[in-house]
Amino acid sequence: MSVDYFREHPNLQQYPPDPDRHFILSHMTPFGGRLITEVIGCADANPVAVHSHRTQYYPTQYGYDPANAPNKFIRMRLNNGIVPLETIRTGECLGRTDGMCALDDFLASQWQAEELANYQFTCFANYTILAPTNGNDYDGTVNAETGGIVVSPGQITADDL
Repeated sequence: MSVDYFREHPNLQQYPPDPDRHFILSHMTPFGGRLITEVIGCADANPVAVHSHRTQYYPTQYGYDPANAPNKFIRMRLNNGIVPLETIRTGECLGRTDGMCALDDFLASQWQAEELANYQFTCFANYTILAPTNGNDYDGTVNAETGGIVVSPGQITADDL
């Protein structure tokens, strides 16, 4: 998904780990890592946040009308916390601090994320990380030019394991 909010490469030399890091597995796994993707329709192309708590009992209670909401946004919630989509590394969702991203921008970012992942090389190339504890950020976008790796000819297959 290329959300950089969780992209903190582990420092294997530091103990105990930094308690202020964003990705803490034990905070996610007790809840099963419940990720909900919401599609939100808005009448305004640049909606502003409502800072008051209110309970909504039916969709049109506060003036929402699906027929008058042509602007679609994506918002993701992980264990009921909003994931800041402005951290998507391709930059399409920058500038929004409410965690939302325009639907078209989000879809464009995911298309680029697939290319950035370099899946075939990352998963099947025959390479060795020379010093895995050196602090380099091997975030899934490795390729033949990534520093700190040695690429050997061929690919890894199930027969090699």
